[in-house]
Amino acid sequence: MIRHLPFVCVFTVASIVAQAQPQQATPPAQRPQPPAVATRPQPVAPPAPVAPETPVVTVHGVCPEGQAAPAGKPDACTMVLTRAQFEGLVSSLNVNNTNYPPPALRGFATDYANILALASAGEKAGVEKDPRFADLMRIARARVLAESYRRSLQEKYANPSDDEIAAYYQQNVEKFGQTKIERIHVPKVDPTRPQDRRPEFEAKAKKLAADIRERAARGEDVTSLQVEVYKTLGLKAQPPQTELSTNPKPTFPANVEQDINALKAGEVTKVEFEPSGFNIYKVRSRNNIPLEQAKAQIVREISQKNIDAALKTATSSVRSELNEQYFSFHNAAPPQRIPPRTLPPGTKTAPPK
Repeated sequence: MIRHLPFVCVFTVASIVAQAQPQQATPPAQRPQPPAVATRPQPVAPPAPVAPETPVVTVHGVCPEGQAAPAGKPDACTMVLTRAQFEGLVSSLNVNNTNYPPPALRGFATDYANILALASAGEKAGVEKDPRFADLMRIARARVLAESYRRSLQEKYANPSDDEIAAYYQQNVEKFGQTKIERIHVPKVDPTRPQDRRPEFEAKAKKLAADIRERAARGEDVTSLQVEVYKTLGLKAQPPQTELSTNPKPTFPANVEQDINALKAGEVTKVEFEPSGFNIYKVRSRNNIPLEQAKAQIVREISQKNIDAALKTATSSVRSELNEQYFSFHNAAPPQRIPPRTLPPGTKTAPPK
């Protein structure tokens, strides 16, 4: 049973390691301290590195695979993990490529020893004869195989070639375009008094937006025009920033986005009627992100594209059929309790109640 342990505990132990956190030490009780004596500080030597073949985890009372305890001495076995073996085990379980701190590794080592102890006890108790054990092992093995296949794909496609990266950039150059956009916002209502003389305010704002748009198209400074809008409308609030952020990329209604995409650098849209008010957009510049800056994003996208294709190939030829009479949720009778599997004669452990 011990040889199957990694399949069973891959999910349990990995979560244990991920949840292990350093704990704060309890401060000692405050006591009067003697006067400090001036001494020369001594250099602190860093701990010497542990060699790969040095034991780091020793579990007493558990036999290594293929070794049985001497007759009459069930606790005489000792299992040893060297640094290389321990780090290899942690690496195999580290599905998220987490950098574990020392307290987490210590917690993992302790819990792994406890799991080995319980597995040894279960082996002695004969739980392997329970039909449910075979079911669990079959499911655990399938899950670990699936996860290992996913990981193998991630490793296989993690580093696309420079030619692949360059070709992807050329084929998707519009995706890596960067457009700097400015906006002049003309509110429909006074934010401090939204119901006060609303029709008159909106009419004045609409006329003002048309005038401001023409001046922006002639090249007047957008920031100055935005300040003038708020001054003309008598708004006391601070005018909004005119330059829109490029990271994250702003989202616009479909009709507004279409108008912006049709502009060249220096051009402005018509007055856009939006729920927030009357808006005028100006494209200040258009350029493409250099290949080197886009490289990390391209690597991620190529890698994910290849992984998705491989997964689709693996699953496309497999399909399942369900008995709708059994799985139907409509007019279903109250759920019936599924009885537990019965144990074969001679099994030492009793089925759960």
